[in-house]
Parts: sequence; structure tokens; C-alpha cells
Amino acid sequence: MKEFVGEATSGENGVRLMFIHVNWGSSTQAQMYKTALSSAHSLARTGEHVKNYWPQMLVLTGRAQARPALVDLAHLITKAGSLMIVADISQNKLTHKERATRARTNDEWLQERKVRAFCAGIDGLSFELGARALVQCTGVGRLAPNVLLMGYKSDWATAPANDLTSYFNVLHTAFENRLAVAILRVPGGLECGALAVEDTPTAGHTATSAGSGELRVRQNIMHADSDLDIRGDSQPSSRHNLSNLLSLTTSRSFTISETKKEKTRKPMDIHRQIVYRASNGVELSKDQLTQMSIFQRKQVLLRVPDGKESGTLDVWWLYDDGGLTILLPYILSQRSTWSNVKLRVFALANRRHEMELEERNMANLLSKFRIDYSSLTMVQDITEPPQPETKKLFDDLTKKFTDQSIGEEYRISETEMLTLAEKTNRQLRLRELMLANSKEARLIIMSLPMPRKGSVSAPLYMAWLEMLSRDLPPVLFVRGNHTSVLTFYS
Repeated sequence: MKEFVGEATSGENGVRLMFIHVNWGSSTQAQMYKTALSSAHSLARTGEHVKNYWPQMLVLTGRAQARPALVDLAHLITKAGSLMIVADISQNKLTHKERATRARTNDEWLQERKVRAFCAGIDGLSFELGARALVQCTGVGRLAPNVLLMGYKSDWATAPANDLTSYFNVLHTAFENRLAVAILRVPGGLECGALAVEDTPTAGHTATSAGSGELRVRQNIMHADSDLDIRGDSQPSSRHNLSNLLSLTTSRSFTISETKKEKTRKPMDIHRQIVYRASNGVELSKDQLTQMSIFQRKQVLLRVPDGKESGTLDVWWLYDDGGLTILLPYILSQRSTWSNVKLRVFALANRRHEMELEERNMANLLSKFRIDYSSLTMVQDITEPPQPETKKLFDDLTKKFTDQSIGEEYRISETEMLTLAEKTNRQLRLRELMLANSKEARLIIMSLPMPRKGSVSAPLYMAWLEMLSRDLPPVLFVRGNHTSVLTFYS
């Protein structure tokens, strides 16, 4: 609200008017708070029912802008009206000002990306303890997460033993607290490096800050086919600074005359090459860039030269976990960006001699769930032994962890290998089937193997996930908490 204040000026025939900006508050905002609080109390007293189930997601992103693909996937699932909480765990103890700045940066980045989510941060704890605290305390009443979404630990084979164990224990923490778990793996990794525009010098007499040589400048640039707002290092504190995205290197130069102070800009070469690099300087391929923005772009169904369809949404529904593994792909298929992609379902056949009966039963089940799918495939040769090359790849992955000189928690014992040999062969065989059937899929959603506490070690379990997702399109592992999330239609 604005108030006018009149001030008579001596010696002049006039009146100066000044605007004083006064914020008296709004009764509407107060009523909004009361309504939200009353609704939260009413919701907490409402009994749970499968009809009212919504996947409410706690997303372990760290800084939100560091893992945009993870944020985009969670937003696709929850954008229709479900809860999404972005969790930021800092192992360093932060001051109040640092926490506020970090939270504001995350919130503003989400708003710019048009993602409706809340931010939750915790500091001064390890990743494992921070995740446990968030799992147990995040939310209010019924507005609390029931699904934990996290990224795949792509460096599990080289990471310190404590980091791998902590990551593995977070999975146990989620299941102990009756949360479903989803793990996303994207080729090239989820983490993005710093985003900057570096101008490479060209031939000619240019000047540096020292007065001679080459002048390197940074400019804001926006590509028509990109949603990334790229800023230079001259604005490190700007809310638009995407400090944890890709680095973009391009060539541009300015020539400065020795006798004149004004700069003359050369015409821009429209054919210059744009190179995207990760934070470690490695150039990112076009496929990697495509995968990082897969959940923002509109997906289309294509046909490859051999007649197969490319760009499908493949669901490998292997275990009965309450139906979350089939619910999430159904939700994705209802979004406008994924509505043109066909949903294909792969399920295991338990009895080979009753294949037709099992396929009819599965088709009838999907029909009762009102799941619109394009094809249903019953996998029957899951018990066959894997190929020698597949077995060799697995042995190479686990060789380091069978050494008797490493710590017990970080070692795969011979007893464990023998006890879980059947389960290991099952994962290896699944890899071969996925390579044969889902290599051209746009996204694969499959049941997450259960990490039995005390039965399987962290490195062996991660080796299973590695075999199930290596050399494949983006893979989302899903494991429900055995709470039914689908209703029958009869």
C-alpha cells in the first residue's frame, strides 16, 4: 500500500509529493495460512485407502541444480498434485546465513524450472545419518514422503569403502521406515559440472587485462533449443548462476585498437563449434546431453531400420511389490511429453508349460488395473545359464572385492558368492534379455532386487545393479513397500 506525504517547499510555489511504500500485510495471506493448517489437520485424521494413494517423493539431490534429470523425473511423477521434497544433505556444518543462502538458491532454481517442490536441508551429518533424519522427520502428518528417489552411485567400484556402505545403508533405512525406493541411472551419470561460457581467442592483435595479448570475455548466451540460463563467472552470487551444470565452450573474440579505447566486435561465426564439457574437462557426447534432458523433452516413437520400434517405455515387472513398479510408468505415460510413447510390459513366467494361461492372467490383471499397454511379453527362459562373456564381465567387476586383504564389510566372501550364485545368475540372465529386448527403449523401469540385510554385501548388490543397467538406456529401479497402490476395476 502506498501513502502520499505532502511537503511544502519554502520559497517555491509548489508542493513536493513523496511516495512511501508501506506493507500493512494482507488478511488474505493470514486466511490462507489458517486454511492450509486446518486442511493438514483434517487430512491427518483421514484414514488411508488405496484410492487415495499418491506417490509422495523425497528426492536426494543434494543441490537441486546438480542433478536436473533426477528433479525432472520426480516432477513428472508428482506434478499432477502430489508432494515432492528436494533434500540437500551437507556433511559440513553450515552457519545460519549459509543454510539460508543454500535453501534460497535451491528454491529459486526450482521456481525458474517451474518445479513445484519443497526444499529440506540438513548439515553437519554424514550422508547416511542425514538421509536417515530426513526419512524419519520430513513432512507433516499425511503430507509425508512414501517414496525415496535417489541417483545411482556410478562410482561405487572406486569409491571409499565408507561411502559405498553409507549408500547401501540408506536403502535399508528406507525399507525399515516402510518407504518405497527408486534409483535412477542415466548414461553418463546424473551429476553435472559447472556451467560456463569460455571464449577461446582467435588470431589477431587482442588485449588482456594486463594490456596486451588476448582478451577473454564471458557473456550470457541462450540457445533457442535450451532451457538453461548460462551465466559467466562475473556473477557468482546471481540466482541465475547454474554452478552445477554443464560447461559450454565456444569461440568468440574482440579486437581492441591500440590507439582507440572503443572496442570493435568481429562478426560472429555462425558455424563455430559448441563443445559441452563435464566438470573434469571431459567432452560430453550428444547422446549424454540428450539423456540428461530426457525428462524435459517431448518423446516420440521412432522406427529403426530393422523394423523395430525405438523410443518405447519398457516395464520389467518382476516382483509383486504392491504395484508401484507398474503405477509409475503409467503416470509417466499420462504426461503430455510421454503420451506418444508406447508402454511395453515384460513379466516372468513361472511355469513354462502354462505360458498361455499365465499370459492371459497377466493381461486380465493389467486390464483390471486399467493400464493401457501396447504389448505384453512373458519371459520364460530366465533360469537358463548366462553366456560366458556376461559371466566374465561380472567376474571382472567383483574381482577387486574378493581380495582377502580388504575389510570384511567391503569384501565379497566366497561363502556369499556360493550362497547367492543362483540369484547372481538370474541378474546376469536378465541383463542379456534386456539387451535383446530393450536396447532401443527410451526408458526402462524395472523391479529393484531386494537388498536383504545380512544376506548380501554392498559391493555384490551394486554389482547386480551394474549388470542390470550398463550399456542400456536410462533405467529406473523401483521397489514398493508391499503396500497396495492400485485398485481393481470389476
